[in-house]
Amino acid sequence: MFQLFGFGGARCPRCEHKNGAAAGYCAQCGLSLGAPDSDAVLHANQWHLADGQLALFFGVRELSSLFGSAARRLQVPAASRAWIVQSDAFTLIPAGDYDSAAFFARLPALLPARPAEVLIARADAVSLDFDLPGLASTELLDVAASLRVDIALGQPDAFARQFMRAPGAVTRAHLHALLLPSVRQIALEFIGSRALREMDANADLRPELNERLQSALTQRLAPSGLAVARVETLSLRHDKRAGDGDAAIGTLWLGGLPAQELEQHSLERMKQLDQLYNEEEWQRIRREELAARHAHRRAELQQDATLEKAELNHQEAERLQALRGRQIDLYGRILEAKSRRQALDHGAALALGELEQELAQKGAQRADEAANWEHVRALAAIKMRSELELSQLHGREQIQLAQQRFTHQVHLQSIAQQVESALLIDDETGRRTQLARLRQAEAEAARREAQLEAEQHQAAWQGLMLANAARKREAERVQEWEDQMQLARQRELLRAEAHKDEAAQVQAAEIAEKVAALRRGGAREDAIAQQEKLLRTIEADGVHARQLQQQTQLAQLDALAIEEQRQQLRQLEQEAQWQRDLLAMAQQRESDYARWKGEYEALLAQQAHAAELARIDIDRIEKIGSLSDTGKVAMAAGQNAAVLAQVLKTQLQAGMSAEQIHALAALAAAENSVAPLDAMRMAQDSVAQERNYLEGQAERERRQQLDLINLQNAAHAHGLSAQAQLGVAVAQALQPGAAAAAAAAPARCKNGHAQRAGHPEDKFCAACGVALQP
Repeated sequence: MFQLFGFGGARCPRCEHKNGAAAGYCAQCGLSLGAPDSDAVLHANQWHLADGQLALFFGVRELSSLFGSAARRLQVPAASRAWIVQSDAFTLIPAGDYDSAAFFARLPALLPARPAEVLIARADAVSLDFDLPGLASTELLDVAASLRVDIALGQPDAFARQFMRAPGAVTRAHLHALLLPSVRQIALEFIGSRALREMDANADLRPELNERLQSALTQRLAPSGLAVARVETLSLRHDKRAGDGDAAIGTLWLGGLPAQELEQHSLERMKQLDQLYNEEEWQRIRREELAARHAHRRAELQQDATLEKAELNHQEAERLQALRGRQIDLYGRILEAKSRRQALDHGAALALGELEQELAQKGAQRADEAANWEHVRALAAIKMRSELELSQLHGREQIQLAQQRFTHQVHLQSIAQQVESALLIDDETGRRTQLARLRQAEAEAARREAQLEAEQHQAAWQGLMLANAARKREAERVQEWEDQMQLARQRELLRAEAHKDEAAQVQAAEIAEKVAALRRGGAREDAIAQQEKLLRTIEADGVHARQLQQQTQLAQLDALAIEEQRQQLRQLEQEAQWQRDLLAMAQQRESDYARWKGEYEALLAQQAHAAELARIDIDRIEKIGSLSDTGKVAMAAGQNAAVLAQVLKTQLQAGMSAEQIHALAALAAAENSVAPLDAMRMAQDSVAQERNYLEGQAERERRQQLDLINLQNAAHAHGLSAQAQLGVAVAQALQPGAAAAAAAAPARCKNGHAQRAGHPEDKFCAACGVALQP
């Protein structure tokens, strides 16, 4: 059972009552502190949401506090849907106008004296507009999309598990930030798998994009309790520019021109595709597209340190997925086509050229066009199967990553809302404490975000490893197909040998017919005998040849049958191993996602537990503060109890009068068998000793300070004397006559007093006592 507590120390947003630091609900009206400010919901008790809000949620200490007084009413308009949550059970509140008695009479499952959470949502959907520039087609031509997605609340229990972590609201701005990465990814994969000419010729392009977005977003948002009511593609356009940052010199509207653009857009820039690009420009675009495809294929084949350091970014992964979808579409067109010409008409020229080039390199092309086309279709089927396997696994991985990012963004938004609530706490200490806890939660979220990015890069790297494994399996399938073709050619040779035997039988029949004709014509006996001898020779050779051929054919057929069985078993084993590898990869990804989800939920539970412990500590401190002195001593720990007792004793004695202190001293003297005068004298002695100790310590510190000052003065004097002597030496060097006079002059101290003549042993000046320089 979750409860939407707020921060203690804040004023209630409904009744403005100032609450204690440990309060989770308002002490006066029972509303959870930190609830979003809404005049209609909190003050007028009309559960109607403001524009731009999808849902609003808060808690109450007692469900009956929703009404406050018997005269207060609750209005649930038809434009809103509301649920009361008690003991994890969601009760839908029908639209209507209620007083307290009618409300609980109509909903007997609700308990008035129990805590409850309130979830209010819009009955209709919230419209979100997305402007997505920089989407690239297969030719790497920029396409800009304008989309509108209507989001409504679907399952309230799933929504509560995802969003209701603290009192707050879900607004249009929150949803836009949450859905923007997913919407952009889906649109990029859709546009990136299609050529610009195909999109221009497709009148159903925008409905197809609507369907793709709605199905993909519905699958991703279902675990969060959100529903996609409608998706509308407002516009898809391609702007031709002379250079980066230049103004558009022509615009191509894909899937039809939007109605609003007919009125607002200049018709001069609306051009057809053939008017935008000439044949030379199309040749350049095709070369750039082919170079980009080869670059992405090389990126799949390279597994070096750069990939291990997660240098692949998210856009490159999306681009690879879009190219993979494009390949699947082209292979599907080849499989659907009945001839090479039909495949070219369907726009599969690029993939068809690659397949024919691969067959030519393998020497598998046939002079017969029909047989060669069947070989192309078989190779296309193998490659399409590999691309489909990669696309399906990558699609599941992208959905899990999108759900991770969505959950993390919801957590960050929840922390931001809690920070806003914590700033409203009146008590400075409480506000700082809560803000410090929330900053720590933000730091934890930042670390989790870094881990999420690392896991995403790791998934991209594993995806490349999977792509290489799929290419290896694709090569094995091609080899298996070539082995099958080899066996088929051997069977063709056996059938050719059978045709030769049939030709020998035909020749024998012709000779027999000739002999019969000679006999009917009355030919000579020697000629007939010669033909009969030839016939017997041919028949004998034919019988012998047929026997040998039958034996050879039987042996070859047996060998072919054995080889076919071996090949089928080998294919089954390799395919089973590949499927096991795919399943293991999918299970590993599911395990990683479950681990991440478990760690994330554990982190949230730890933060909630830490917040609850802090609340308990604050409550305990307040409770102890309200106890009597005896209760404080009794509740404190052993060490703290002794110190606290001494502090309380001192505080008590400080408030006593002289007579009370004298009586207390007499009592202490009696308990210790000491006369009052002796106790007084002992106390005075103790005070005198303490005073003498303190005075002595102060005197020692004063002497230390004086010594330090004297040392500093001596150091300064020594420095000045050295400088003076250096100056005198320089002056004497410059004026030889003055040196003799200076030598005859008596020495002086730093204060200018002359030293005693004939007393070179003096260390101090006789006049001022300052130390003399040697």
